[in-house]
Amino acid sequence: MTRTKTLSYQPARWVLNLGIASFLLVGAATQAFGQDASAAERTASGQGYLPILSGADRSAETSWHLAGYADASFVFTDQDGGDSSSQFTRVRFNPAFHFQYQDLILFEAEAEIENTDEGTEFTLEYAQANILAHPNAVVVLGQFLSPVGQFQERLHPSWINRMADAPAGFGHDGVQPGSDMGVMVRGGFNLEPGLLTYSVALGNGPRVSHEGGLALEAFNTDDNDDKAISGRVGFLPMPGLEIGASFLSGRVSGVEAEEEEGGHADAKPFDKLGSETEEDDHGLELSDADVALWGFDVAYTGGAWDLRAEYLNSTRDPINTGFEGAEGIATLPELESTAWYVQAAYRLSGTAEQPWLGRVEPTMRYGEYEVEGLDELAEEAAEQRWDVGVNYWLAPSIVTRGVVQQREFTARHDDDVQEETRVLLQFSYGF
Repeated sequence: MTRTKTLSYQPARWVLNLGIASFLLVGAATQAFGQDASAAERTASGQGYLPILSGADRSAETSWHLAGYADASFVFTDQDGGDSSSQFTRVRFNPAFHFQYQDLILFEAEAEIENTDEGTEFTLEYAQANILAHPNAVVVLGQFLSPVGQFQERLHPSWINRMADAPAGFGHDGVQPGSDMGVMVRGGFNLEPGLLTYSVALGNGPRVSHEGGLALEAFNTDDNDDKAISGRVGFLPMPGLEIGASFLSGRVSGVEAEEEEGGHADAKPFDKLGSETEEDDHGLELSDADVALWGFDVAYTGGAWDLRAEYLNSTRDPINTGFEGAEGIATLPELESTAWYVQAAYRLSGTAEQPWLGRVEPTMRYGEYEVEGLDELAEEAAEQRWDVGVNYWLAPSIVTRGVVQQREFTARHDDDVQEETRVLLQFSYGF
């Protein structure tokens, strides 16, 4: 979220307008052609932006437009031991639709259409109504991106992200929640000087995943009576600098492990009303467990610089549950996961004499993901990762990039792959 240079506006109305330009979180667009800060702030507030397709009926005071992004990637992987592979992968198309009535209500939705090994996959990223309830408060209803942290809500679109993928621990099976379903209130307050922003959400919350970890995504039902509360508070002491703190508190319920055809056990959510009677052959009953998550983030975007850091820590208490590969119900110990990264990007537009060189943006990121209490997840995902890349901006929202990624897996057995080097090439278009 970008702070304007003047503080004489209504923060909640600014948040509502910002949703219209949600795909123009102009860290990329601003630096793409060396635009000044005021131009960036105008774009972030929805001014001067011409969407690829839009319409308006002024008599009814309604408007709409289509935005989104698309990308395609190529990955070369070289693992220790000499194994290597190369493949064109992950072609995505993410259209986003926005319908607005005056400055009171904005409905927005994003879909993700992606190719997979099984064919084409269609996923709803979010679908929400934003209602301006007060000059300092917007009420959000529906399925929304989690307010926890910065990356998922603001940076995950590939043309905005400075790298070709998410930081370690911030993607699938990671610490950062992706989305939730429920209600959220968000807005901001002018301070002298500075700006304070807030988001508080109440939703169905996470669940136990098939592997026994946490599934931190939106579900259209609640498997227990305890709603999850989450949120973030951000402080912008000056233009371009934001410091934030996030939290999530919820509860998850144990799941049954049903036997599928071929003798494979799979986890399945159970009815909360029957949880006290669910018992396996060893006398264990399904139980509930508290989940707590907290973190902080800092971001600075000024001139040619884009600097970011983020830290998240989550804890799930011990729980009796079924999970993939288990025979009946088992007791899982406390699960603690930690993920963090630091990232820097610098546009050469201010130092290069050649126009083509001014479109070049070197980037670097280091991150770690640690898991304690679930060996299967730790062996698969715990890592230390270096990313070094170069972005070349063909246009303010069109980028081609190359990234060299060095991964060291920190919880694997000696006979497993310990390190791998990947080269990622990506083309991304935000519209």
